[in-house]
Amino acid sequence: MKAFSRLMVAACLLCAAPLALACEGKCEGKCYGARGGTFLKEMDTNNDGVITKKEFDAFHDARFKELDANHDGKITKDEIDAVHQKMMEHGKERMEHRFDETDVNHDGFLSKDEAEIGMPMVFAHFDDVDTNKDGKLSKEEFDAYLKKMHEQMRGRHGAGMMPGRE
Repeated sequence: MKAFSRLMVAACLLCAAPLALACEGKCEGKCYGARGGTFLKEMDTNNDGVITKKEFDAFHDARFKELDANHDGKITKDEIDAVHQKMMEHGKERMEHRFDETDVNHDGFLSKDEAEIGMPMVFAHFDDVDTNKDGKLSKEEFDAYLKKMHEQMRGRHGAGMMPGRE
């Protein structure tokens, strides 16, 4: 049961990472930071500020059903990978949209000023993201940086959680 709990937490983290990065705390009340606040709010169904075992179990039972695509009562690596891929695609779409919104002069790049105003987390790492050091971020640089961050998170949270996982 302990291994299953760790598996569920890892799956939730893998699925939530792109959305947490995309949100940066500005998702119209739906995001509560990159540390799992969304899950806590979802679990606290009676909004009393605490999570009972019943609320915790109900939340995780629902997540299990979402991950168990073929409804056989088991979650395979392929099922988790499929959910993860879907979440990554959704997160990438959101981030590309956010990039376009932040690019106020519509030149296809983010300046430091644009990043500071529209994407403060990107601004904080601007020099790391700006790999060609031209003082602006292209979508390619931005995508490469997001991919690098995702791989680092996956390495910390996903590797070794399931047999056969790279």
